[in-house]
Amino acid sequence: MKAELHSQFFVTAESPELGFGLFSPAHFIWLIISAVVIAAAGILYRKAAAPVRRRMRITAGATILAVELIKTAFLIYAGEYDIYRLPLHLCGLAVYLEFIHSLRDRPADGVFSQFLYSCCMPGAVFALIFPDWTGYPLFSFMTFAGFILHMLAVLYVVMQLSGKDIVPALRRLPACMFILLLIAVPVFFFDRLTDTNYMFLNWPSPGSPLEWFSFLGRPGYLLGYIPLMLATWLILYLPFILRDNPGEK
Repeated sequence: MKAELHSQFFVTAESPELGFGLFSPAHFIWLIISAVVIAAAGILYRKAAAPVRRRMRITAGATILAVELIKTAFLIYAGEYDIYRLPLHLCGLAVYLEFIHSLRDRPADGVFSQFLYSCCMPGAVFALIFPDWTGYPLFSFMTFAGFILHMLAVLYVVMQLSGKDIVPALRRLPACMFILLLIAVPVFFFDRLTDTNYMFLNWPSPGSPLEWFSFLGRPGYLLGYIPLMLATWLILYLPFILRDNPGEK
């Protein structure tokens, strides 16, 4: 049994026979663990003094970067790091953005902070709900790294949101959309040239809401991003709009 678990832990190639499955009991357990850890971090951050908050931000930013670098080293050692493993997904970029963000105090409503809130955090949430690493064994390094990376990406923003060190500002959303477009356009052409699927701009991630729009073909299914993003931003910003304008109808 120990030998089997040991061999599964180092698996770097996905296989449906070994995977844990989307919305399986194991997946739900990971979601519950992630929710508890994120909520606990948010509560601790909100109650912490400014110096402690800074240490928490740097610790979270450094940890997510460390996990990403360890994962990269693991794949290189296994001979599995190739053009399909580059950090070109939005969550992969978020690792480096959050680390940079953690090194300095940023304006609560600044564009950098707002981009993490409006784009990087929801991307990581979707990744946790619809992971594309379900083909790895449950007790494997790649499964642990996948959940921990995305959990930390959400945690980093949520704890600052709870402490009002990031304050959602709707007026910054157009700038965030423009930045997202600046990233997505070159990634789209890179995907087409290399037959990769970064940011899921070449084909829908299996089991994700993008599959609802598969009937539109390629690249037609990308139109599905429009209602999905609008719905996401409505959820993200409406509570704060209502809070700030309680008397308006």
